[in-house]
Amino acid sequence: MLLLVLTPLPYAAVEAWSTTLWEVWVFATFLLWVLVVVRDGELRIDLNPLLLPMIGLILVAVLQLIPLGAGERGKITFDSYLTLQAMIKFVASVVFFAMFATFVDTDERRRTAVRVILAMCILIALIGVGQNFIGRALWRRGTFGPFVNRNHFAGFLEMGVGLASAAIIVRSTRVEMIAFYACAVLVMCAGLVLSASRGGILALGAEFAFLALVAFTARSEKREERSSVKALVRAAGVIGLGLAALLAATFLVGSERLAANFAQAQDTATAEILNNERFSRRDIWSASFDMVKAHPLLGSGLGAFQVAYTRYDPSAGTQRVEQSHNDYLQVLADAGVIGLALAILFAVILLRRGLGAIQTHDRQRRAIALGALTGCFAILIHSFVDFNLQITANAQLFLALAALATPDRPRTERVRKRRSSRRALAEAIATDE
Repeated sequence: MLLLVLTPLPYAAVEAWSTTLWEVWVFATFLLWVLVVVRDGELRIDLNPLLLPMIGLILVAVLQLIPLGAGERGKITFDSYLTLQAMIKFVASVVFFAMFATFVDTDERRRTAVRVILAMCILIALIGVGQNFIGRALWRRGTFGPFVNRNHFAGFLEMGVGLASAAIIVRSTRVEMIAFYACAVLVMCAGLVLSASRGGILALGAEFAFLALVAFTARSEKREERSSVKALVRAAGVIGLGLAALLAATFLVGSERLAANFAQAQDTATAEILNNERFSRRDIWSASFDMVKAHPLLGSGLGAFQVAYTRYDPSAGTQRVEQSHNDYLQVLADAGVIGLALAILFAVILLRRGLGAIQTHDRQRRAIALGALTGCFAILIHSFVDFNLQITANAQLFLALAALATPDRPRTERVRKRRSSRRALAEAIATDE
């Protein structure tokens, strides 16, 4: 829980020192886990299937670092140091996910995790809104809370919107808390509108559409309530919630920047790049595809995109490009077809297991799983036009939501069933005697 609070604060842990500090925190926590295992003599770990594609990507990075003695570099990666750093960061991400999935394993701990995540999203949204109206006095780096980039600020908030919206739709709490969740959705949507992130707004619309689709197709607790009319009403309620939150947020903070950014999208599509644009996504994506054609199987090296890109840069070095501004395309460029296949496998497992987790009669568990899955869906949509999953704070929150969306059976329930089985066995033995 402490990692969820601390990681976004130092500029979302995007700089080298803050990323290193985050890795130290994760590995130090892992060391405490090892000490507990040694003390108790028992290893308890949730082998979430999402770990498989993540470990597979680490193996790809290892293969990229092996000296093959062929070609001008002798290795697959264009930069061994950057690939090694990326691999270490990814190992830390896998360790964090494994620990979170293992220890946030009771209903109470899962509810605590949701409270912490929502508290951080609300706090960062309020700071961003406050900075916009009183200047940069609170944070000199920008007006998006601790985030340097408005798109990453939007990406962080849209994951929180999913959690709060699901709690309202599922009605998993008291009426007064429903009002609190509605206010939380409003505050986070205000931050999203204020960010003027086109990808963020599109992802917000996508997650409400996803919620509406799930609300329309999900089974009700009572068989007689499975009618299509009531399902349609639930779906309409989701759409109404999304539109109301977006309109209210736009009324509160204004939409001038957002309208201007969507107008820029039209100008960019007609090849009229504005002066305040540092790059053209079209040019970056075109060069990225050239990289993929040259290194299709294993890519040019995990984390080495900025070095490999210089060979295919159409601007002849006038633009500084470190990411492809499309997480899927960058995985394809960095790790090749194998890396992209692993990323797709991760998304398929996440959606399949997450949709299975919401088929429960416990409303609180359903709300948490649905909200977490919706937040993950939003960031996966946003990743088509940005690189949110390469930002440490956003990637960590995504992994936490992925663990919440794909739970094993809660430990309290497992213990209860084990005790019940033992009691039944003891009664059967006593009866036989």
